[in-house]
Amino acid sequence: MRELSAAGQRVFDARYALRDECGNVIETFEQAVWRLAGVAAGAEKENHEQWEEKFADLIGGLLFIPSTPVWANMGKADLPWQPSACFVLAVEDSLQSMYETLAATALVFKSGGGVGYNFSSIRPKGSLVHSTKGKASGVVELIKLYNASSDMVMQGGVRRGASMGILNADHPEIFDFVSAKRNGSLTNFNLSVGITDEFMEAVEKELEWPLVFNGQVHEVVSAAELWGMIVEAAHACGDPGIIFMDAIQKNNPVPKNLLNCTNPCGEQILSPGESCLLGSVNLARMVSGSGRINEELLKDTVTVAVRFLDNLIDVAEYPLPAITAATRATRKIGLGFTGLADALLKAGLAYDSEEGRMYAGEITKLIQETAIESSRELASEKSCFPDWEDSIFYPEEKRRNAACVTIAPTGSVTTMAGCEGYGVEPLFAVAYRKATNVAGDFEVFSPLFLAACLQHKVEESVLAEVAERGTCQGVEGIPSEVARIFKGAQEISAEDHLLMQAAVQKYVCNAVSKTINLHSTVTADEIARCYKLAHQLGLKGVTVFRDGCKEGTVTVGKKERRVEGSALRHGEVLPRPKSASGVTHRLDTGCGKLYLTINYQADSGEIMETFITTGSDGGCLVYTEATSRLVSLAIRAGVSIEEIAEQLQSTHSCPAYLLARGKGKNISPGKSCASAIAHEILQTMGKINGSAPKAVTDGSLLCECGQQLERAEGCMVCRSCGYAKC
Repeated sequence: MRELSAAGQRVFDARYALRDECGNVIETFEQAVWRLAGVAAGAEKENHEQWEEKFADLIGGLLFIPSTPVWANMGKADLPWQPSACFVLAVEDSLQSMYETLAATALVFKSGGGVGYNFSSIRPKGSLVHSTKGKASGVVELIKLYNASSDMVMQGGVRRGASMGILNADHPEIFDFVSAKRNGSLTNFNLSVGITDEFMEAVEKELEWPLVFNGQVHEVVSAAELWGMIVEAAHACGDPGIIFMDAIQKNNPVPKNLLNCTNPCGEQILSPGESCLLGSVNLARMVSGSGRINEELLKDTVTVAVRFLDNLIDVAEYPLPAITAATRATRKIGLGFTGLADALLKAGLAYDSEEGRMYAGEITKLIQETAIESSRELASEKSCFPDWEDSIFYPEEKRRNAACVTIAPTGSVTTMAGCEGYGVEPLFAVAYRKATNVAGDFEVFSPLFLAACLQHKVEESVLAEVAERGTCQGVEGIPSEVARIFKGAQEISAEDHLLMQAAVQKYVCNAVSKTINLHSTVTADEIARCYKLAHQLGLKGVTVFRDGCKEGTVTVGKKERRVEGSALRHGEVLPRPKSASGVTHRLDTGCGKLYLTINYQADSGEIMETFITTGSDGGCLVYTEATSRLVSLAIRAGVSIEEIAEQLQSTHSCPAYLLARGKGKNISPGKSCASAIAHEILQTMGKINGSAPKAVTDGSLLCECGQQLERAEGCMVCRSCGYAKC
């Protein structure tokens, strides 16, 4: 049984361990391993103890790491045994279907899964609703409803509900859909456009493109214009991604079942009602003394891992009977890997080299071949999946599972596995800071890079410069052979990212979750070329992320640095900070309670933005939101806190404020909500005084949303998101 790293232990304790009624961890990693092994072995009719030991050796040795819902749910007496991470649900064009699907979504989120939907069956905004003679709200408004619901439900108690929304490129509401995330909203949704080969041809030939619903043409537009809007939106905010519909249908193992949607991260293509459970082989543990993958160990690991995942389908307790039926009809599993970057680095191969791609393809091919052979053996032993006779494998090839291999993003899984590369991704950077909601912040300096530098006797001063810059490229004193292979994600060209994805996708039954990380300076035209190359390479989907296009949780280097030259030109506004510390204050006003969150840079103490929300007992939500946005904008435009406070304090007195004070109510200082906000901002600035406020550093509990938990009626509650724990 291997010992977890410090970061891995934090993740395990925060997300997966059993807890008592007071929330205290009462389970070790070893105990959790045997919990999962015992559950999976429970599906065996014979040799129960033998399989339990094999499963425990595999997981306890960190050779194979199941995904979050498996750890969080399986074998716990107080939770349904729900192991799947990926779900796709159908949503039809009726009010009943929309809300039934929303209710089903809440149950899936509660059990730890993420959900994908294709909204193309929803009539566009403004269409006639015959039953009421009113007008339809449309796709984007429905997504807003689903997004708001996600805020209320935690995935297995460890994260907010995550969703994928797909709309086909010929839907009449496609323009609104494409722009839906440009204002920073829909934070619980990833969006992708369903693209066909026909549309790509129309773009290349600059043809007109009809927008159609239920066979009726609503509008004819320029395909090139729509394409331009898609790439401009992706350039601005990272969404939408692209799903290539013909590619996913071409690889459908059960053609009678429609494939038009994926899970939130895009790696698992499922039919409506299906779910899939995931697990990852830890390639970092598979490297032999020669620096190459130990193929026998990899094959043995895959063989046992396939059986483990397949067994969980039999003992699983899914949220709805329809999901149970659809999932067990095809028995899809998603075995993948993490630590590809580790394996390449240990072999001395650059991620962006032809040799590196060939090696990654060979590893994935071996995993796929072994997984399929294991599925064949399980079919002979236990029977084929029920829909086998309707599959492309019938009658020649028996299979236990309609699909076997998926490459997932593996966030927490990678941390527990103790490797550096997430899924199929390269190193993010050789030095960075990563913020997580439940397990705190991680200062990361690549151990593999440090080991290589130690071997080459790189001086400490050189390493200090690398840590500060977050890169070893162009740093004097770093050997060329080290710099050649230790490139961060943004130091690898978009083409090389896509070529790696294609090299791996060739041997993947489902799909590959891959982000094409781009430098902040790339243009929309470069993103367009990226999307077109993905189509030419036969990929099933692609997502891009331009550095700085949205607020993130990872910072390259040890410090966040503002752009050189602190003076702002007229009209210039600093972007929102990528990460910040924050403190929330309750204000008692004439209309009710306000909650003022002030975010600031921990290193400089500079206040960067505010968020203001109203309590349940009153207050003007629109006013407070507008005030919050304008205050934040003014701060980032260079207006001093003192000037902002002066303007807020110089507003007229509020009658409700004065009336409440006259009745003897305990009201926050000031004569209006505006002046109370100004007073608290000034007070907070004084307390910070170049360092974090005591409220943040004294060990106070923080909610998953990042705000402080308060004690109320015997419970710890969050005034920001409504979370409560008693």
